[in-house]
Amino acid sequence: MTQTRRMGAEGSQRRTLFIDATEEILRTEGYMAVSARQVAAKAGLKTQLLYYYFLTMDELILAVVRRINERRQQRFDEALTAAEPLRALWALNSDPSSAAMSAELTAIANHREAIRAEIVRSAQEFRAQQVAAVSRLLGHRGDSASPAAGLVMIAVGLARTLIAESALGLTDGHQEALVIVERVLADLSRTGGVRPAPES
Repeated sequence: MTQTRRMGAEGSQRRTLFIDATEEILRTEGYMAVSARQVAAKAGLKTQLLYYYFLTMDELILAVVRRINERRQQRFDEALTAAEPLRALWALNSDPSSAAMSAELTAIANHREAIRAEIVRSAQEFRAQQVAAVSRLLGHRGDSASPAAGLVMIAVGLARTLIAESALGLTDGHQEALVIVERVLADLSRTGGVRPAPES
């Protein structure tokens, strides 16, 4: 009879320390620096203990992904209740610290299928939430005639380009693009094109 391996509790402080350490390494050193030994050292715990809480390194990284997604969801929910929700959504998508972590996780996902699948699933879910929210805010029904999906895609793509190029020191055209974004947001606000998103 096969025995199920005993794992550490989800809410354990040690488990949280491993997740904290992994996230910190990803943020400051990049995904290439993430290893069981490095994570354990950063957490101040023994390497063997890591595998008491996580079956694999992929499982540990997935825990980081889920934590980041929870924070993103909280910020999204807060943006929808802001005085200017579209501006708050733009700020959420154009946050450089979030983009840097996203780039590291994407790099890992290119080599690890389980992580890629989770990132794609959660990204699709979050994109759908943004499209639904923008559609409501603009007063559209969300049908095929609604430009919400296109607007979200343009905003996300522009935000990522601005962040990635700024990190390289390339800023040609950035200020002009931001002026256009501000003009569009101001026009939508002034013309009443933005409606508060109803509570779901």
